Amino acid sequence: MARFPFTLFFGFCSLSVFSQVHVTITDKLTGHAIPGVVLVAQQQALGISNDNGVIDFTVDAFPVTVVTSHLGYQSSELQISQSGEYTIVVEPSVTQLNDVVVTGQYEPQSVRQSVYKVRTISSESIQAKGATRFQDVLNTELNFRFTMDPALGVSDISMQGLSGQNVKILIDGVPVIGRQGTSNAIDLNQISLNSIERIEIVEGPMSTIYGADALAGVINIITKKPEHDTLNGSVRLHEENIGNEYRPFDKGIHQQGLGLSYKTRSFYSMADFSRNFSGGWQGDSTGREKQWHPKTQWIGSGTVGYQHDDWNISYRLDYLNEDLYDPSHYAGNEALDRHYITNRFMHQVQGAATVTEKISFNGALAYTDYSRKTQAIVVDKATGEETLALSGQDITEYHGVTFRGAFLYKLSEKLSLQPGYDINLESGSGGRLLDGTNRISDYAGFLSAEYKPFKFLNIRPGIRFVKNSVYKAPPVLPSINTKFTLSDKHDLRISYGRGFRAPSIRELYFYFYDSNHQIEGNPDLEAELSHSVNASWNWRVIRNASFEYAVVLGGFYNSVENLIQTAMRPSSTITTYLNIDHYKTKGITVDQTIKVKAIQFNTGFSCTGRYNDFSENDSELPEFTWSPEVNASVAYTFQKIGMSASLFYKYTGQTPFYQPDYSTSEVYLAKADDFHWADVSLQKTFLKNLSVTTGVHNLFDVTQVKSTTVSGSHGGGSNSLSSGRSYYLTLSYNF
Repeated sequence: MARFPFTLFFGFCSLSVFSQVHVTITDKLTGHAIPGVVLVAQQQALGISNDNGVIDFTVDAFPVTVVTSHLGYQSSELQISQSGEYTIVVEPSVTQLNDVVVTGQYEPQSVRQSVYKVRTISSESIQAKGATRFQDVLNTELNFRFTMDPALGVSDISMQGLSGQNVKILIDGVPVIGRQGTSNAIDLNQISLNSIERIEIVEGPMSTIYGADALAGVINIITKKPEHDTLNGSVRLHEENIGNEYRPFDKGIHQQGLGLSYKTRSFYSMADFSRNFSGGWQGDSTGREKQWHPKTQWIGSGTVGYQHDDWNISYRLDYLNEDLYDPSHYAGNEALDRHYITNRFMHQVQGAATVTEKISFNGALAYTDYSRKTQAIVVDKATGEETLALSGQDITEYHGVTFRGAFLYKLSEKLSLQPGYDINLESGSGGRLLDGTNRISDYAGFLSAEYKPFKFLNIRPGIRFVKNSVYKAPPVLPSINTKFTLSDKHDLRISYGRGFRAPSIRELYFYFYDSNHQIEGNPDLEAELSHSVNASWNWRVIRNASFEYAVVLGGFYNSVENLIQTAMRPSSTITTYLNIDHYKTKGITVDQTIKVKAIQFNTGFSCTGRYNDFSENDSELPEFTWSPEVNASVAYTFQKIGMSASLFYKYTGQTPFYQPDYSTSEVYLAKADDFHWADVSLQKTFLKNLSVTTGVHNLFDVTQVKSTTVSGSHGGGSNSLSSGRSYYLTLSYNF
């Protein structure tokens, strides 16, 4: 930018007669400094705000009226009558409310323009929740539910009434490998929050674009990229109690994080490192045992990239080391403790190129090396000495390769084509996987089109061709997504998708016995097939930048053949994987958002019906059992003191389900209790760069949700959710 050389030269030569002015520009809603704001007076630029939101300039005559200019904010005027320090508070513009999304898109575009219903969670929202793990982020979101296995430290997720095995977890569009637990789900709590820019959630079938495990939807984690041509860094410290337990460096939750980034016009690099320690929770346990096991995580990531006008390429490495410690009672003079040690290296190379004005390409190559080791340790009661046990040692390894790419052909303003390929190779081996090394390969090609015959209509049909090395897939997997722009305020989306999922290596060959679990895989499983329909209507009213109202009414229906679920073998305590002939879920959702100046209020309601397969043999039983959810969040900014307060709440209604009583061979109605969950936080920025967040997690002190399952069934008639109410303090410093 020219920055008006004559004006600046004249200013430097006349400092003796000009008066100095120091202006700081801040966001009205957050109180944070805003870089990149141009300050103009009498149609001449005075300067651009730096990373601290500051502009220094000189004035030869007062008064002078200055005006701000920034794409994401409304213009604001200030009359300066004398030299000194001033602050200009600017409001976000309406265009900033349209989040840009990339999941499933031909190219980045606003949420409103997307043919998919996409939900986004920003890094600011993650920070406001004081989240230390991924589950904290989604706890109060509609249509998400979690179960925890305290013994294995695995958190499972369900979405639209379907379990985590049907939810695709991506990092920058690349699938995460390393499913664990009886639920065969990715443990979301092994993913670092520090490097997340936003989370994009697409509910509904995405199998045509993303393949297996995407029957219920996709969670795509978008990582941060450097924004400014300079060196930037951040330091984060988090302290939190667990139940009534806290002691520095020992009991409670202790997290430390460090991030660095550097960017020039063409080159950028980033590194993020964090240590997460949880001291576990004694709960109802006695002696050395703990109800929630201590856990230490070392998580790091690094990115280097090069950007050109017509192409870009980047390499990213994500690393996880997790040690889950299971202490046991002393039996005589010895105790047999276990460490469950997880290591994951995830390499990915991504690139994009604009070949011509009408042809572009983007692709990714990723390799994941994942291992989970069980280390049995004998502890001497008298001396505390630790030695490896003679038995109980094990290591299970998974290796995955993803090779994915897509071309975009813009044939005209109305028609675009996207052919692509998606290859996923996975192998697993170890003492807990039968038959040595097991491999499953999935080769797919897909073709989708985006046709806009009219301004109000967007049609996106797609087909996917799949070749699986173990299971026979349907000859073609079709999908169609449509978006109707009924008016400036109304949008309607309707979609259908066909899904296919082959059983995973874990579901087929896993074999695990300990004091808490007896799990066996099932090599006779059949592949899952599904039909899914989703619809949503969006009504949005914006009067001005200070007021916005939006309501989204949605519905979904999923029909899955051969759904794979865990089940107890009759007259046995062994858990295995079985196909259910037919399983269905359906539901409705309502979301509302109101923004009035410094207040943002969100509320939602959903009701999900889960299929009761026992109704096929008993006409008196209902076909579906229903469970409601209600959520709400409120955020308010105290503009004068630069502080914001947030409340996140969710009510999870009673969940009924039918199950057999193996002792009587009868079917009965069981119920999981309802519960309330709430998180409260306060955020304050000091000295422009220091952010302090404090609050309460799990305000209603929920630990377990009881259910009326048959005594002795897996889970013991309750689901562990949390270690109870906790209080936290987070310090974040950016430089």
